[in-house]
Amino acid sequence: MRKLMTMGVALLAVFTIFYACKKGNTQNEETSTFSAKKDLKALTNASALNSGPFVTAYVEVNSNNFVNPGCYTYGTPAKQLFGISVIFAANINSVNGVPTLSFNPQVQDVLNSGKVAYLQSLGINVLLDVLGNHQDAGWGCFTTYAQADAFALQCANAVQQYGLDGIDIDDEYSTCTANDGSLVLAAAALRARLGSTKLITMAAFNQANYFNSTYNGQKLGDILDYVFEQTYFSTNYASRLQPYINAGVPKAKLGLGTDLGNSDQTAVANYVKNNGLASAMVYNVANNSQTKLSSISNSLYSSATAVKPNCIDGNGTTPPANGNTSLLFDGTNEYLNSNSFNLAGTGLTLEGWIRPNGFKSASPYISTIMGIEVSDANVALLRLGDASLANNKLQFVLNTGGTTPKKLNSATTLSANTWYHVAATYDGTTMKIYINGVLDASLSATGTISASGTFQISRSYDANRGFNGLFDELRVWKTALTQTQIQNNKCTVATNSTGLEAYWKFNEASGTTAADATGKGHTATLTNMESTDWSTTLPTCQ
Repeated sequence: MRKLMTMGVALLAVFTIFYACKKGNTQNEETSTFSAKKDLKALTNASALNSGPFVTAYVEVNSNNFVNPGCYTYGTPAKQLFGISVIFAANINSVNGVPTLSFNPQVQDVLNSGKVAYLQSLGINVLLDVLGNHQDAGWGCFTTYAQADAFALQCANAVQQYGLDGIDIDDEYSTCTANDGSLVLAAAALRARLGSTKLITMAAFNQANYFNSTYNGQKLGDILDYVFEQTYFSTNYASRLQPYINAGVPKAKLGLGTDLGNSDQTAVANYVKNNGLASAMVYNVANNSQTKLSSISNSLYSSATAVKPNCIDGNGTTPPANGNTSLLFDGTNEYLNSNSFNLAGTGLTLEGWIRPNGFKSASPYISTIMGIEVSDANVALLRLGDASLANNKLQFVLNTGGTTPKKLNSATTLSANTWYHVAATYDGTTMKIYINGVLDASLSATGTISASGTFQISRSYDANRGFNGLFDELRVWKTALTQTQIQNNKCTVATNSTGLEAYWKFNEASGTTAADATGKGHTATLTNMESTDWSTTLPTCQ
């Protein structure tokens, strides 16, 4: 369980036995694969939570179903009670003296399931709590930035691989000699790795000592998005929070915690509301938490907490296993519309995974993958086939000046029922097509791209040019990727990568929209499609 403040040694001993955590030592692999990728379809960062006090859930997944936070709502129409849900907990193990991010079987099961994507589809940010594991490794053990960065890289890889919204720092249970300057190094390294669009929070237990150290002129409170104070057994909330406020943490970043084993939920929520705090933080959300959660929602929102039918413990609401899906198109009238793009410039990349089930057998023999086609003078398009091109060859169509677009055709012919990673690039001097990371064709071209309008997937010009097959991991870049970049990032890529304009992972598994993982708002709307078009047929990524 979580850390609790005790009033004596005897109470601490009893408490430690009663609230023992079950943590395993399964080491996480750092390699990102399609079998582990998840979607981000949520309120994506701290700014989305700042409209008022929100509620944060910590879920001990050794004993509770991670679906449960999504089952609790309040108000009419119903709103999700929780803004953040935290997976408790991954571990920091010492492996041959190296701090190593590790998942026990229960945590690994959550990450491999559709539960993360499910909560995110409801607008709930999902974070991974990472804490020490009674070994000589932990957040308070780093003495150099290089050490902290090596572990931050492991955390960032996990965030990317499993489609998480960030990391929750939890500094307990380590046997190393802690130092006050460690955590600001770790947070700075983690922020550099995750960028500004991911959340970094801290589960804080009598740890204000960390908040006075600086790195590159920043304190820990400057870097973290939120600090959840968790000395649950004390109802002197002012004294619990004041050390962090004194160390420079603004109230708008502070959350006050309550354990559902206690009975102070109303008092915690009132204190949060009356003192301008960010969040009421709750441990441990289970399948029978409605009554005590109502105490919080009544105080914060003047509304009792309700429970969705057939939801608790994942009864009927969890997406397909693994939460990994692609999107299937029938080649007729099924397509996606995003909003208007302006691709003007001298750098462009269109890339993604495609699996054609068949190829057009009638003129104009075109199967559109994605792009803009308003006219010959306004076009940036990746497709299969053309009137004078075999229906199973790629074509990159681009206007860089004048009334006639340039067309680059692939040398390779594609086969049905086979996954391919395809990419088309323009760098101001050359158009290129890559297939599975290998340069297939190129064409000299100069000028500024002329392409502005609705961006479509599996449609261009008219309804007769749909794609028959599967798409996954489609991306639009306002820069020309190099061959090395294409090869290294075929499986997945950081959502805040420089030049990345849109990124559709297609991991929703249900619904009528595909989220833009970059947070830039290029949501794609499914048109004429059915629920069965969400497919678990996925590329094997190497």
